[in-house]
Amino acid sequence: MAMDNDDAQRELEQKALRNVRGLVDKIEADDQKSNQKQLVAVVIVVAIVAVAGGASLVSRSKSTEGQTAIEIPPPTKPVAK
Repeated sequence: MAMDNDDAQRELEQKALRNVRGLVDKIEADDQKSNQKQLVAVVIVVAIVAVAGGASLVSRSKSTEGQTAIEIPPPTKPVAK
């Protein structure tokens, strides 16, 4: 009878440990998914900033194309009368 109680107790303990391990595995998987989502968000933000910076550089270079430089001569000394 004592042996049956020990076996039943051991089975319950093992089942509880398997349940806890399952929960730990689930929590770890959820954390990994969360980390992956954060990484994707950071990559998207960096890509948007890079595209915006590139567009800004392109628009600046196009706005200066075709403009002719105006040369201003240095001032001369006034002639004394």
